[in-house]
Amino acid sequence: MVLEALGNPSYLQKNPKELFILSFSYTAIAVLLSLWIFPEYAGLTMVFFSVMATIPLMLKMILFEEKKYMSNPYDEKHIGAIKFFVFMFLGMVGAYTLFFVMLPESSVSNLFSIQIETINQINTDISKTITGKYIGDLFSIILINNLKVMVFALLFSFIYGSGAIFILTWNASVISVAIGSLIRKMIYVAGSATGSVSVTGYFGAITTGLSRYLLHGIPEIGAYFVAGLAGGLISIATIKYQMNDSNFSKIMRDVLFLVFISVLLIVLSAIVEVSISPMIA
Repeated sequence: MVLEALGNPSYLQKNPKELFILSFSYTAIAVLLSLWIFPEYAGLTMVFFSVMATIPLMLKMILFEEKKYMSNPYDEKHIGAIKFFVFMFLGMVGAYTLFFVMLPESSVSNLFSIQIETINQINTDISKTITGKYIGDLFSIILINNLKVMVFALLFSFIYGSGAIFILTWNASVISVAIGSLIRKMIYVAGSATGSVSVTGYFGAITTGLSRYLLHGIPEIGAYFVAGLAGGLISIATIKYQMNDSNFSKIMRDVLFLVFISVLLIVLSAIVEVSISPMIA
């Protein structure tokens, strides 16, 4: 596989910017192939093409982390892997957002119809559930929903090896639609007020859009990646070792640590989402 051969976990952990470019390229190719081959179902097929391209690299990363941890359990505690996943996610978000902002309205509606519908449904569910404007209600809803997704990421990786990458790629496409919608709205408002949009206007819209959603999105998605890594390590431990093996116990201790970190990141992202992100507009 050509795309798989381009990525080496050890190298990419030390050069995350190149991983961003690689992930951006994966996603851009997936979008273009979807528009070309399956234009009517591009919203889902672009996610599947992105997942197909990323699975081999994620599997190699999980195996690399297992070997590294077994040789030195106290070395960095997967910091390199977390950076790896974050930059891979940012590459996806960058590509999806670019297509959402740059394509004409008709193409955007077709390409991202499922993601747009998902965002509208989320907003509707939140507005129906919250009574009044009590911020605690919103925090609880977001926290519980994100914890569910975290559990799914862990289970998908345990069952399918790197199954969490589907959840993460799907979330990248949904977040990109939210960011892109805000950018398009701000560009439209600026253009309506002045008759044209300056470079500063474009830059301001992009900065605001990214800040509002990535401020809480990075720790949230980071939590899903950490949970996915934990699930992948459980899967490897189950295959390679017996339950009474000391190596199995060693990996499970690492898994518990990763799950703990994942929960902390979920709580942090929920706090930021309800208290700080709404202030950015």
